[in-house]
Amino acid sequence: MSDSDKQLTFLHEVESDVVEESKGLFGAPGEFREVAFTQILSEELEAAGVLESPVVCRFESGKAASAVKCNGYSIPEEDSRLDLFVTLYEPGPHAEIPALNASDVDVAFNRLERFLGKALTLDGLSSELDVSMPEWHMAKRIQDLAGDFDRVNFHLLTNSRLAVRRAKERKQTVHKIPAYYEIWDLERFRRLRESGAGYESVDVDLRSQLHGGLACVLLEQPEKDWRTCVAIFPGAMLANLYDEHGSRLLELNVRSYLQARGKVNKGILETLRDRPADFMAYNNGITIVAEDLEFGYLDNGVYGIVELKGMQIVNGGQTTASMHRALKEYEADLSNVFVQAKIVVVSSGRFNEVVPLISRFANSQNKVTEPDLAANHPFHVGIERIAQREWSPDQSSKWFYERSRGSYQTTRSREGRRSSAKKAEFDKRFPKSQCFDKEDLARFECCWLGHAAQVNKGRQKCFAFFMTLLKTERPEFPEGWEPDVSEFKGYIAKAILYRRVQAIVRQNEAITAYRINVANFVAALMAEKSVRRIDLDKIWQLQDIGPALASTAAQWAPVIFKELLLFAQKQSAHIDNVLKGEPLWEHIKSLDLELGAEVEKGLLSASTARRVVEEQPVVSKKNKKDSNKEKLTQQDQNNIALCMELPARNWLELVQWGGQGNLEPWMCNIASTVAGQAANGWKKAITKNQAKYLVEAIKTAKKAGLFS
Repeated sequence: MSDSDKQLTFLHEVESDVVEESKGLFGAPGEFREVAFTQILSEELEAAGVLESPVVCRFESGKAASAVKCNGYSIPEEDSRLDLFVTLYEPGPHAEIPALNASDVDVAFNRLERFLGKALTLDGLSSELDVSMPEWHMAKRIQDLAGDFDRVNFHLLTNSRLAVRRAKERKQTVHKIPAYYEIWDLERFRRLRESGAGYESVDVDLRSQLHGGLACVLLEQPEKDWRTCVAIFPGAMLANLYDEHGSRLLELNVRSYLQARGKVNKGILETLRDRPADFMAYNNGITIVAEDLEFGYLDNGVYGIVELKGMQIVNGGQTTASMHRALKEYEADLSNVFVQAKIVVVSSGRFNEVVPLISRFANSQNKVTEPDLAANHPFHVGIERIAQREWSPDQSSKWFYERSRGSYQTTRSREGRRSSAKKAEFDKRFPKSQCFDKEDLARFECCWLGHAAQVNKGRQKCFAFFMTLLKTERPEFPEGWEPDVSEFKGYIAKAILYRRVQAIVRQNEAITAYRINVANFVAALMAEKSVRRIDLDKIWQLQDIGPALASTAAQWAPVIFKELLLFAQKQSAHIDNVLKGEPLWEHIKSLDLELGAEVEKGLLSASTARRVVEEQPVVSKKNKKDSNKEKLTQQDQNNIALCMELPARNWLELVQWGGQGNLEPWMCNIASTVAGQAANGWKKAITKNQAKYLVEAIKTAKKAGLFS
């Protein structure tokens, strides 16, 4: 298949995704499909680390030279940049790939630049818009943080193919802010999705640097799939590279930059500021992987590196980011700072296999745990293994787990190269609607466990939080670990619940913005209100959540949307920050929203929900003869389920905390008894009276910071 045919096939796949994503969106067909395309591509860019927690928010006004347009923004929590994106979407169906010429690009970027200018002005865009509109929140957020941005990245998102690939000289600054421009056309989107790499390739041209490149010592290993060389990087060069590319340089680094909280980072900053000439002697250097290197003679006659293609810093992210911070925040002089760099060129066929190992062994300065190596963690390997084997209830399809990003498209394309029949067979066996990745799993699970605020922090941060939870609950995995079948089905049921809620939220005309966040809250609140007693096995069997849960989600969604807007207004805080905080989630949990009789009728008993070995009937010691008449109310079941969620170690914490005068002695005795029941696997069920007394103790302890 030619490149042109591949692109056209990919275009049709994107159009299909857009049609599916746009179901339920309101507005003119061209407009809501543009929003859907923006949502799809921005999520892909978030997964690749290009954007952080992007907010899709379409705004367009004016005509000709006064026209402004913006389709969304992203403001990283731990960076000082602003990302703005504008979308040019050509609705299908297409018999050929639409072309994007230079004038189209200029018009789009000019409109985005004018939008930024209006948003930054005190009496500009935010003063013209209604505070209830999502566009107002976008403009106000940018205006409030105007002085904090040290650069702005303009992104053009399009389903067209850029006709001219030559780079055009664009403005160095826009409204006195250093500016950078990125074009994400159809071909670049295809490479991003189908590369199978969990990062966006960064190509670095060194010809403009001192001497036109880097001198190096090269070790050729022709029998290996990689080459290694050693070079000396000027500190200013590293800082400037990070300034231009940000965290994209570190996507394969197993640790993220920890600001200056740790001793290592503080030491790096102190050395850069106080003893810059000593830095190379003290620092361990960095490790870089690249897909290819281009060599040539430098200005001084030395043979060296003139271009790094597909560059990633897999060890030394702390060093690189600290240099950038020292330069930007402390105006440190980096002219005498140099860093030793080991550069490993890995063949594309083994990149995803070899790079995690290089990253693992290079990162010996601080302890690196298994969860740091996300894709290779035994948990994810085990989930992938059972997903490849387990059929849906009707035996017609399976769920595809993307342990490595892009593996679904890679596998599908490989089947397509064999024959169109094989590709059709793959699509039937693994429908795209039944594909989910590591970040998706983290989102489903964190919503189920009641961590909605963490989910709202974005895919990357939610995944990191999930891996921390996993390490706490399951510190070790035996060789060849797999979840049992019922546990795997539970994960899929949570995926079905979340995605069904997301579709319901998207179809609600009253919810005009923050649909993803509303869906997170609705799914998490369902789990909280039921204390995780929703029958996941039934959802697995139906491959749907049923009319009762669907009706509840539809009723709750607009209420939660209004509440989050009101809460942000009362807090006098921007909604982006409010969504990620625990106070809003606590407020939503306190809302008077009921599951409804039909939903409660289908909930599991507390014991069944916790997979108790032997469920014991609750018997009153005073009246054993009448025990059959004693019934557990839904509140009793909720109380029991809430207690049984705590493991034995938390009960022991509660006993110790209560013994410090925080609980009555008799309450401590009950907690001590229940701790023993938890340690014994709940073979003896907790009684409704025990649960009734202890629920309040648990809530009080959590407010005091226990179990955190």
